[in-house]
Amino acid sequence: MPPDPSALSRRRFLGLGAGLGAAVLLGGCGDDDSDPASDGQAMTVRTCVYAKNHASSPLFWQQFAPEGVRVEVTPIASSAEVQSGLESGQFDAGLMGVYNTITAGSETISSKLVGMVSRQGLGLVGRAGEVEDVASLRGKTVAVPPPGVQVLVLSQMLQSAGLDIDRDIRAVPLSYADHPAALERGDVQAYIGTEPLCTQSVLSGVGVRVPGAYDTPLGDFNTGLWASSKALADPDRTRVIVQMQKDAAEHLTPEGDNDPEVWRDLLVTQFGYDESVYEEVLSNVGAEWRFDERRQEQFEAAGRVLLEQGTISAEPDYEAFYARDYWDL
Repeated sequence: MPPDPSALSRRRFLGLGAGLGAAVLLGGCGDDDSDPASDGQAMTVRTCVYAKNHASSPLFWQQFAPEGVRVEVTPIASSAEVQSGLESGQFDAGLMGVYNTITAGSETISSKLVGMVSRQGLGLVGRAGEVEDVASLRGKTVAVPPPGVQVLVLSQMLQSAGLDIDRDIRAVPLSYADHPAALERGDVQAYIGTEPLCTQSVLSGVGVRVPGAYDTPLGDFNTGLWASSKALADPDRTRVIVQMQKDAAEHLTPEGDNDPEVWRDLLVTQFGYDESVYEEVLSNVGAEWRFDERRQEQFEAAGRVLLEQGTISAEPDYEAFYARDYWDL
């Protein structure tokens, strides 16, 4: 394994806690955004991650960056922050799912899909003794995060059981970080959330996994890698971004199988999760980079679900979201 020159800075990033608005520099030096070239000028690539989340492969980009490239990673708390950051040019690349991007439309979003960041990484967790399957959610209070893939998955799971999200459950908006505590207090009887928080609830004995989260048309699609229009105007910059994500994803999940030691370092050493959480969550997360035909089918399935629900009025021009030139380096 090559040495990680960004390890110290990554630890600094993870210790920021409340500093969600601060940009974190992962290694390297440089003064501007100029192209990487043989003349030695530096290029700065700006991206983002959610704090202590499974979709954290951008934290490893600096480790695989070409000479003269530095990576700045900004902690964010919502996909809305990512979207605005991409559109404003604050970020060259960002991680977003299917909900906000499709509902906003390609006329509003100028960034495009250049790859993947993560798979799986979500789950429906019910309160032990009260919820054991989707049908038992009827009449229950369910915590729902800001609109995203989780909301679509929940609606599809309910539909498969003959339930409706607006009619048969009480859906209450709640941020991801607040899900486990709300379940433990009994404020909610279930939540549709993200990893490793879902696993924490299960291991505590408070929660149980409700099966079926990956049986919807969306499959295990979690987070795509989007490049801003500013980055896309510079193909060399975009190729650098996708190559770093490819290398980082293969470092975390080589040939589709999670590397236990790399993930342990990330989740236990860097993020501070218990060893038991790491061991349990490893089967429900994974890093990816290639946006292949299966991911395309899942992305477009999300569009059809949104259309069926009346969230959008017409099926999107999916091709307008794609930057196919970067899907297979």
